[in-house]
Parts: sequence; C-alpha cells; structure tokens
Amino acid sequence: MIYTWKILEVSSEDGVILHAKYLLTGIEDETIKVETEGNWWFSDKTVKKPFDKVTESDIANWIEEESSQNNISSIKSNLENQVLNLKKIKKTSLPWKPSTFQIDI
Repeated sequence: MIYTWKILEVSSEDGVILHAKYLLTGIEDETIKVETEGNWWFSDKTVKKPFDKVTESDIANWIEEESSQNNISSIKSNLENQVLNLKKIKKTSLPWKPSTFQIDI
C-alpha cells in the first residue's frame, strides 16, 4: 500500500509542537483508496528540531513513530484492515436507484 501523509494544522507552545491534525491516505493497487483523519498529541514534549526548520514530513514521521508498537503503526494498520474488509465486500447497486441489467453477448 502507498501512504500519503498530510498535516492539516499544528499547535505549539514556546517553539514546541504539541499537537498535529493529520490526514493519512492509503492506496492499494490503484483501485482502493482509504483515508483517516485524526489528531495526535505528542507525548515527547522536547524540542526535536527548531520550529522554523520543521517540515510536514518531520511531523508525519513523528506521528508514525509515536503510533508504532513493534514497528507497526496503529494508524496504518487500521487503514490496512479497512482495505482487507473492502476487498471482501460484494458491491451491489443502491436500493433507491433503478436496477440495471447487462446483456451477455
């Protein structure tokens, strides 16, 4: 799966980033796209990098690092579970739309 992090906003105090709102998108085989949006409050309150040098990638890496246990990110794992469930589901037409049919040739 290909993952793309987007940091939507941050909160800081005295040059230390305390919180980040994120959007993580996962794309599987270019056919299935899943997303999750959330807020992450950092447990490590030390200055990791001067505030004006912090990049979106830095914050995404910090979130992934803090959300991981045994090198598995809980956020990414949830997206992977969504993909597995989507692959199992048989898609049907919407009940309020007229039925359509296809002719086999």
